[in-house]
Amino acid sequence: MMQRRPWLFPLLLFVAVCAIYAPGLLGGFTFDDFPNIAENAALKLDSLDGAQWRAAAFSSDAGSLQRPISMLSFAVNSYFAGMDPVSMKATNIVIHGINAVLVFWLVRLLFALAAPGVDERRRLWAAMFVAAAWALHPINTMGVLYIVQRMESLAHTFVFAGLAFYLIGRQKQLADGSGRWWIAAGLFGCTALGILCKESAVLLPLYAWLLEACIPALRNSPQKGDVRKLYMAVLWLPLVAGLFWLYPRVTAPHAFSTRDFNLEERLLTEGRVVLDYLRWTLLPPLRELTLHHDDYVVSRGWMSPPSTLFAMIGLAVLFVAAWLVRARRPLTALGILWFFAAQALTATVIPLELVYEHRNYFASLGLMLVLADLLLFAPRGNMAHIGVFVAALAGVGYAGITHLRAWEWSNDLKFAAVEATKRPESPRAVYGYGRMLVIASHYKADSPLVPVAVDQLERGMKLPKSGILPHSALLLLAAHTHLPQKDAWWDDMAARLRAGPIGPQEINAVGSIMRCARSRECDFSQPHMIQMFEGALARPHPDMQTLYADYALNVLHEYDLALGLFEGVVRMRPNESQYRINLAKVQISMGRRDAAVKEIATLREMGRFGENEAAALELEGRLGLSPGAPAHSSTR
Repeated sequence: MMQRRPWLFPLLLFVAVCAIYAPGLLGGFTFDDFPNIAENAALKLDSLDGAQWRAAAFSSDAGSLQRPISMLSFAVNSYFAGMDPVSMKATNIVIHGINAVLVFWLVRLLFALAAPGVDERRRLWAAMFVAAAWALHPINTMGVLYIVQRMESLAHTFVFAGLAFYLIGRQKQLADGSGRWWIAAGLFGCTALGILCKESAVLLPLYAWLLEACIPALRNSPQKGDVRKLYMAVLWLPLVAGLFWLYPRVTAPHAFSTRDFNLEERLLTEGRVVLDYLRWTLLPPLRELTLHHDDYVVSRGWMSPPSTLFAMIGLAVLFVAAWLVRARRPLTALGILWFFAAQALTATVIPLELVYEHRNYFASLGLMLVLADLLLFAPRGNMAHIGVFVAALAGVGYAGITHLRAWEWSNDLKFAAVEATKRPESPRAVYGYGRMLVIASHYKADSPLVPVAVDQLERGMKLPKSGILPHSALLLLAAHTHLPQKDAWWDDMAARLRAGPIGPQEINAVGSIMRCARSRECDFSQPHMIQMFEGALARPHPDMQTLYADYALNVLHEYDLALGLFEGVVRMRPNESQYRINLAKVQISMGRRDAAVKEIATLREMGRFGENEAAALELEGRLGLSPGAPAHSSTR
């Protein structure tokens, strides 16, 4: 039936994806969704004005290219449905469903080249297994229901399409020598578009090269000389250049200043992390699959913990074995090597956080290929029936666990409680549960949830890797409910700010306190606030200094102090548009017209695609300049 109706399985797969993930539609924004989407003013569009849309496209500070395609997709959601998490999650599910269909197409092309001796019907069923198992796998839940990770799934829309185009081109080359345009579209066009969603897509040429290295029909093709030249240009030379660019950045003294590990410790830890990714993908344990993994133990040496050494040995053996079996089991080799290749950006030297499940969005496809090869292609005789049974059991199990995870994501309070139960030593999970209890209490002092929230947040304060988020939540709760603000909370927060690195959590915590004080909703004493900011500025950070400047301007009314702080921020990050916008606003409010005009001119020059034009026009409106007026002060 499937061969007569080729559209039927893709349609059923798409429907299955929507059904399995449907419960997760009801959940709200979480964690990084807030700074990137919900609190991103540039995404709140009210017209089709080009300047607004350009500003939205380049409103992310993630990645050197700012991921404009992903940000535009969020802007489209916001324009038509507002900041509605349901519409954004629905879009994510649709993207994942499209990716599932692309994976099915890609795997069918791959099996035709890699397993020509297997009958077509068997190849079709194996491709259906891979696509369904990948699409419904629980390790990809975060790539779907964690809204901001649309960046990951959308980037891989182009990765999957690019690899499919590449295989079509190579098939045509093997048949009649044509196909170069397909190859170019896959390697160049799709890589470029994918990178504009997220940098993960930069690995597409590496995945394509592994196709050449593992699939005999490609490895021994008449075009292998041209292929070597192609990959010298698109993979190896860029790789060498990238390493030269990256080396001084990851070895600089400040490279890991916002982390509690250094470069060596990161590399040692990632060996264990990658082995856990492997385990979570093949045998996913619902108890261990969570949003937060900040309680993951850092490896401080080869035997600290001892599993570090064993993990490295295990990964090395697996990698060598995969390379050695390329001739006999090309699909198994390719799947394992794809799994390793997918970790090249996030599990090596770049100072990212250690563990996130969404980093396996492509890696999990590699392992599904391995299962298809070992369960559906390799067995013979009665063993073939056992292989089919195990594959079916795995697929149903994956779908069931994913559906359970979708239910976990269906309610914010339930999600927070589940995360805290699964990760009792995770500061983020414990804080997240305390925060949701605070929200559920509606800041009513007589709510039975208030003492539970206080206990949860105070427990979070005491966890070894805890930051200051619990402190901020406690202080905000106390201020809104008119309960006592303990000096110990303020003192411990200032001490942690002074001693530890300043990262997104610290910025978020201090920002929440500052905004509540600025709005006069919270009665925080000025000595406590200044103590907090002085602790934070022991380690200069532009965002933290911006918050202090905001407080100095709007609460302390110390205008010269605020101006000096804003100027210092611009000196720290001269290429960040928002910092110049902040400075220009203060200059305008203080009557420093000439300085403001210069900042506006610089702001325009920084906008590569006119994305700063809307902000520049708004600032000129504050100055009383008409559009197109000369960029100099008329008061000289």
